[in-house]
Amino acid sequence: MPAFIDFILNISIWAVAKIMVIIALSIYLVFAFVVVRQVNMMTKVVSGDLSWAIKVVAWAHFFFTVFVVFMSIVIL
Repeated sequence: MPAFIDFILNISIWAVAKIMVIIALSIYLVFAFVVVRQVNMMTKVVSGDLSWAIKVVAWAHFFFTVFVVFMSIVIL
């Protein structure tokens, strides 16, 4: 039991903050994926002159989010 108490008392606040940031960014990655799916469904139903541009922006947002999550895992 003392080993567990020592482990709990030696937890760094920065380690907890890093884990929370990575979890939050991972949840945002799921959101970016949902945005891409919604844009694809929207462009199937509503066609327009700028539907390709909206798809490009959605995919760019998704890839940038993947990059940010990857960099946060590497850096943090």
